[in-house]
Amino acid sequence: MPEHPLCFTWRLIQRRNRPFLLVPMPGRNGRLGLELYSAQRPRAKLWRAALPVLLRTPAAAIFHRIEFRADPDTEIIRFLSEQSGVPARELLPPAIKFGGAENQKARLVLLVCDQTRRPVKVIKVGLDEGGRAATEREAAILEKLPANTLGCIRMTGRLKTGKLSAFATAFFPGDSPEDDAGMEILFQSWINPEPAAPIESLGAWRELEVQVGAAAPEAWRALRPSLAGRRIRSTLHHGDFAPWNIRAVNSQNLQVFDWESGCLRGVPGWDWFHFIIQTSVLARRHSAERVAAELEELMQSPRFEKYAADTGIKPIVKPLALAYLLRHRWVVRPRDGVRQTAELFDFLSARWGLAAQPITAGSRPETSGAAAAESPVAPSILGGGWEQLKSAWALMTNVFWEPTLTASFEPSLPARLKGRWFMALLCAAWVAAVAGLQYFYAHHLLLLPIYAIPCLVAAWNLSRRWGTLFAAAAAATGPLVAAFAEPSFCHADLACWNALMRFILLQTCVFLADRVHGQKDFFRRLTTDNRRPADFAGSWAVVLACTLWFAIVAMGDIYTGPRVVVLPMYLFPAMLITLSLNLRWGAIVALLAAAVSSVDEYTSKFNASIVEVFGWNFVMRFLTLFVIILLLDRFSNGNVLFQSRTHNGGFRPACPD
Repeated sequence: MPEHPLCFTWRLIQRRNRPFLLVPMPGRNGRLGLELYSAQRPRAKLWRAALPVLLRTPAAAIFHRIEFRADPDTEIIRFLSEQSGVPARELLPPAIKFGGAENQKARLVLLVCDQTRRPVKVIKVGLDEGGRAATEREAAILEKLPANTLGCIRMTGRLKTGKLSAFATAFFPGDSPEDDAGMEILFQSWINPEPAAPIESLGAWRELEVQVGAAAPEAWRALRPSLAGRRIRSTLHHGDFAPWNIRAVNSQNLQVFDWESGCLRGVPGWDWFHFIIQTSVLARRHSAERVAAELEELMQSPRFEKYAADTGIKPIVKPLALAYLLRHRWVVRPRDGVRQTAELFDFLSARWGLAAQPITAGSRPETSGAAAAESPVAPSILGGGWEQLKSAWALMTNVFWEPTLTASFEPSLPARLKGRWFMALLCAAWVAAVAGLQYFYAHHLLLLPIYAIPCLVAAWNLSRRWGTLFAAAAAATGPLVAAFAEPSFCHADLACWNALMRFILLQTCVFLADRVHGQKDFFRRLTTDNRRPADFAGSWAVVLACTLWFAIVAMGDIYTGPRVVVLPMYLFPAMLITLSLNLRWGAIVALLAAAVSSVDEYTSKFNASIVEVFGWNFVMRFLTLFVIILLLDRFSNGNVLFQSRTHNGGFRPACPD
C-alpha cells in the first residue's frame, strides 16, 4: 500500500441485483454519476430524477458505501489524471457504470471531472479477456471513423497494460433523443463517397447468408431474392444506434457512443430502423402493430424517402427492414426483446406480402419435442369473450394513438395563418354565419354537421391545431346562441356540458380527418369499397358489450331529457362495432342512436313539436355520427394498427388497397 493513497468513496446503485452504478460521494456529486445513466422508461426516468435528492438525505444509507484506496502512481490513475487535467494526488472519484457482465465481458465506463467538478472525459476500461477484446475492437473502429463527421466521436487517449485496456473520449452534455429529429442530417453525412456496389460485397450480407441462412433457412430463402444483386451505397454502421447510446447536444448535433458493433461499410437504413424498432420495443413496450406503425411512419416520411433514394435502397426498403430483423434475431442475438423481434418479423412479412416460415418458434426452444406435439387447449367461452374485449379495446386505443418516434416539424399557428389567412377567415365567417342563422331562424334545429364543415376545412388546409381551435369555437357557439335565443333555458352548467359534448364530436372529426389526410392516396382510400364480412362469431362479446352500453346510454338519454346532449356517448359503441364488424353495422348503431334521441325530443315536445323539425334533427344526428365512423373506417382501411390477428396468435395478411 502506498504511503499516501488516494481515497475514493461511492454509493453503490444496483439493478437486477447486480452492480450498476458507483455514484461519487459526497451526495452533491450524485448527479454526476447519473450522467452515465440514460433512463428510457417512465419509471426509470422518475427514479433517475429522485436519486440525487435521496443521496443528499439520510436515505442514502440504503445504498452500500464503497471505499477504495488507490496508488496514485499506477498506470490507470495516471491515465485518469492525464485525461482530466487534474494532478493524480488530487483526482476526484470518477462516476463508474458497470457493463458487459451478462455477455461475459467485464467492462467499466468512467466519467472523470476537472478541478471544477465539471465532467470532461468518458473512459472505457476492459478488465477480463472478453472486455479487453471488446474495448480494443471499439477503439480500432473509433480510430478509423472519418474526422469532422457528425456523430463520430474521437479518442483522446488510449491505454493498454497486461491487465486492462482503456480508451478515452470527450464527454458531451445533453439528453438522449426522444425521437429521430435531425437524424437525416447525420445519416446523410455517414454515406460513403464510393459509388454504389452490389449488396453482396458487404460483410452484413455474408452474415445473412451464413448465420441467418443456417438458423432460419425458410425465412431467408423467401427474402433473399428481393435483395440479391441490388446495388446500393454503403454507409457507416453503428450497430446499436439507440437513444441510450446517443447524446443530443441539440437537434443538429448528435454524438453517438458505443461503437463496439460498428463497421465502416454497412447497410444503409439499418441504424435508422434499429433506432425506431428498439426504442419502440425496449423503451416504449409497444405491441407488434404499434412498432410496425412507427416503422411505416418512418418509411413514408419525406426525410427517409430522400435518404433511401440517395443510398439506392428505395425499391428494397421493406425487404431490407425484414433482413435487419433477421440479422438482429440470429446474428446479434440480443438479451432482451427476442420474442418481440420474432413477432414483428412474422407480422411485417405477412403484411408486406413477403410471408415466410415464422421465426417466432425459434425464440422458444423449450416448446419443441413432445410439448410441441400437444394440441392447444381451446379457450373457454368466458375466456374467449374476454380476449375479444381486450382486442376490441386495443383497436379503440389504436385509433387515438400516434407514432411518436418519427419527428414531425409543424409550423407554428401564426406561421400557418400567414400563408393561408384567407382560408382561416373563410372558416371564421362560416361559423359566424351559421350562428346568425341559428339565432334568427333556426334555434330549434340541430346544426352540428354544418358547424363541423369549417373545422374539417381548417384541419385539412391549415393544421389539426387550427381545426381544434375552430372545433372549440363551434362547440361553444351553439349552446351560447341557444341560451341567448331562449333565456328561460339558460343554465350555465347545462351550456358547459353541451359545449363539451359538442367539442368531443367535432374534435373527433378533426382528429380522424387529419389522420386520414396524412395517409397516402387519401381520395382513393375515401372512395374505396371497404366492405368486409361481419364476424359475429368472433365478436359476440363485443356486440354484447356494445348493446349493454347502448341500452344504458339510451336510458340516460331519456331520463335526462332532450336538453342534455349525450350523442358522444353513443359514438363509442358505433366506433367499436365499426372496427370489430364493419361500417354497415356501425351505421346501424348510428341510426338507432339518432332515432332514440330524436324520438325522445319529439315525444317530450321540446324544440320538436312539428314533424319537419324532428326529421331534420334526426338526419343531423345520424349524419354527425356517420361522418365520424366513415372517417374511422377509411382510416383503418389498410392501416397497420388495425391488421387483425388470427386465433392462434399469428397475423392475417393485409388486404390489398
